[in-house]
Amino acid sequence: MSTKQRMMAGVLAVLALAVGGRIEAQQLERVSQRLENPWGMSFVDAETLLVTERGGGLSVVDLTDGVVTAVAGAPKASAGGQGGMLDVLYDGGEVFLCFTGGAGLGRTSTTLGKGRWNPAGPALEGYEELFQASNPGFGIHHFGCRLGFDPAGQLYMPIGDRLDQDSAQSAGTHLGSTIRLNRDGSVPADNPFVGVEGAQPELFSIGHRNPQGMTIHPGTGEVWINEHGPQGGDEINVLEAGANFGWPLYTFGERYGGGKIGQGTGAPGLDPLWHWTPSIAPSDMTFVPAGSQFPDYEGDLLVTSLKFKRLYHVSVEGRRVTGEEIVLDGNLGRLRDVEVGPDGAIYLLNDEGQGGVYRLSR
Repeated sequence: MSTKQRMMAGVLAVLALAVGGRIEAQQLERVSQRLENPWGMSFVDAETLLVTERGGGLSVVDLTDGVVTAVAGAPKASAGGQGGMLDVLYDGGEVFLCFTGGAGLGRTSTTLGKGRWNPAGPALEGYEELFQASNPGFGIHHFGCRLGFDPAGQLYMPIGDRLDQDSAQSAGTHLGSTIRLNRDGSVPADNPFVGVEGAQPELFSIGHRNPQGMTIHPGTGEVWINEHGPQGGDEINVLEAGANFGWPLYTFGERYGGGKIGQGTGAPGLDPLWHWTPSIAPSDMTFVPAGSQFPDYEGDLLVTSLKFKRLYHVSVEGRRVTGEEIVLDGNLGRLRDVEVGPDGAIYLLNDEGQGGVYRLSR
């Protein structure tokens, strides 16, 4: 039996899923060899998928046969806890990586770098570090780390608060923020904190806890993010220049074990578009573009959940979230990433030791 035959023999299920109020059959299948705790993925083309593994690796998956090959030239990540090699984004022949990088004296920080894609290697060539967040630490939690380009070609990256929650209200640190950079790592001249005394010029917004999901609206070009709350209070928000998203002053969550955090659940201008209480542990999300295999989902969000091991369809009207439904429930374990591929199918990563790439199609 060929590799492709072995991979395609691994169809997990033919599922009866609710789509637009109808029950339709979908096929869920594994389309890669084993990956260890895969975290992020990005399509190079319809047959080539770059995937990170949290333990430190960058690999390329050939979707025609499922074969996984290590990519040479990637930076060394500092793996441990929630840290390691995290997101990847292919764009215009370049590969951007967000990962936990060493910052001296045993400390780590959220780090961004890029290299030129060479499929013949496969390898990254001319790798260079573009950015490392301020205030490095010894902890192993809350690194953030999703990547996305807006239509103007500017790069966005969220950074977690590293459990130093009060830092999220300070423009003097990168912790608890989203940043915006040009693709060469320079700072856009119109970033909202440029020229503000004591502020980090890379900042685009502050008041975040640990955003791990981000997507660009296909119609408006707006940047949407989701983030982990504490015990409850996971959020969806739309980024705006210079905005403060409230953490830890306002949250629908509470302290682990109980107890109020901050001043309340919300305030004018600080309420999230959507929140999950209890938490679902949202890990990524994507808008479903036109021309997909799931026309009833088009224009809406798909959101992955670590805690409940689910894929959610989240309905959107303009800037309003109007509801949700469960698409997959416990089929694959902890879901870490979701993308709609060039073929219009839904691709998923499960954050498991025996993880892999999975395709949901009609």
